[in-house]
Amino acid sequence: MRHYIPKKNNPNYLPHNLYMQMLYLIRDFESKTAKTEAQSSGERLWQWQAVERAAAVLRLEYEKRPNKFGTLKPLHAFFDYAYFSFMFTPNGRDMGAAKRSWNLYRSRFAYLVAEMLGLVTNASESRHDG
Repeated sequence: MRHYIPKKNNPNYLPHNLYMQMLYLIRDFESKTAKTEAQSSGERLWQWQAVERAAAVLRLEYEKRPNKFGTLKPLHAFFDYAYFSFMFTPNGRDMGAAKRSWNLYRSRFAYLVAEMLGLVTNASESRHDG
């Protein structure tokens, strides 16, 4: 699956390599089990805690929005466009959130994880707006 990272009007832009590292980290976190957690290194556990904190931040942000379908599950929304779109379907409309909104949400999630790991300062210095 191709991962599009919007550059235009995206305050949470990450370079492709850093975004992909965060994507793999979030994917690993989602698929982890108690068995792998016990065998994981201290650094991996620290990275997974950053993913948990980023998910908690997003959950709090989206709790403030009126939502008729319940509380947003940030990890589920990160990987499933249909779920994300369904959660942001306005009253009286058949269409949900656009793919661009989903891509911006995914960028925000990855940016928060990178920020909590202390990787954002390097990303902002290497940004190319060209």
